[in-house]
Amino acid sequence: MTSKRKQYTSEFTFKVVMESFQRDTTIEAVCRKFDVPSSVLSRWRQEFQQNGPGAFEGKKKPQSPPAPGESPEELKKIIGELTVQNELLKKSRGLLGN
Repeated sequence: MTSKRKQYTSEFTFKVVMESFQRDTTIEAVCRKFDVPSSVLSRWRQEFQQNGPGAFEGKKKPQSPPAPGESPEELKKIIGELTVQNELLKKSRGLLGN
């Protein structure tokens, strides 16, 4: 049986590290709360101390497919297609008598 490595987002990593620096909590408690091994949290804390808040920004994030309409050109294209469809529907309803 092979086990996959967990992948954490930079936002999650930053949140865990910031919570671990609070005075009213222990590293062990943070590890239990977020289900993160203490060795991983120690490495994250060290990276944060060396590189500051941008330490986790370069990390690989799980890729999701781009959402349609992210660029202005794509939005214009979608609006144009919907306008044509809307006009066709209006014309077809007019032909049916409604």
